[in-house]
Amino acid sequence: EVLDPSLMLVPLAAFDGRGHRIGYGAGYYDRAIARLAERGMKPRLIGVAFDCQCIERVPNEPHDMPLEMILTESGLRAFPVLD
Repeated sequence: EVLDPSLMLVPLAAFDGRGHRIGYGAGYYDRAIARLAERGMKPRLIGVAFDCQCIERVPNEPHDMPLEMILTESGLRAFPVLD
């Protein structure tokens, strides 16, 4: 059965204060998010991480989708949604 999620919990290796993330290198989540976007869907993207994974700046490219929020052991951090 095809699942079209309205919310995705996204693992990550590092993130920054803008909501950008570094994944684990396989691109699985990036491809899944891109396929949903091609179909006009925009699920809420929430990263799951530890505070120590926050870095000053994650390099990003135009196709990278920032996260709306990141949940860490100290709480939920929200980022402005840019359209």
